[in-house]
Amino acid sequence: MFEGRVLALDLATTTGWAYGVPGSIPKFGHIRFTKAGSPRAETYRAFRDWLEATWNVRGEQPDAVVYESPMVPALMQGKTNINTIRLLTGLSAILEEWCVGKVDCQEARVSDVRTFFVGSNMKGAQAKLLTIHRCRMIGWDVETTDEADALALWSYWSGWLNPRLAALREKPATRK
Repeated sequence: MFEGRVLALDLATTTGWAYGVPGSIPKFGHIRFTKAGSPRAETYRAFRDWLEATWNVRGEQPDAVVYESPMVPALMQGKTNINTIRLLTGLSAILEEWCVGKVDCQEARVSDVRTFFVGSNMKGAQAKLLTIHRCRMIGWDVETTDEADALALWSYWSGWLNPRLAALREKPATRK
């Protein structure tokens, strides 16, 4: 049974993150890597620097990393562009490379996370609002959809790794 620390990342220019041992009270937050319109390469560099500075610190290293799978363009129904697709796949690639030889890295489908966390795989703004609402019901005082999505992902993956503790997600989280 897994008892290590899980880092869940909702990857984007502003990335939501959640971190903790399954069954514990997770820490969470969000970080904006670059301002709007910045070159992708600057975002990639800022992301990698953040990984090193935040998660390569003694005592903070995760034992498992999970990130939300980048959405397939056909599923986005025209709501994204090639720049966004490249950004999301680039961030995923950087994360996977950073994890090699250090920590197990997996991805989870948005549909699976939403079904687990809010009970169905609804789309768009309604899903975001329900995820925030569910987090607040649990006692996780999220400020952004990025944080809510990261906590939902953390909860889902914690339950995947340690099913016995999945029901214990009813504890409040702490902002780091």
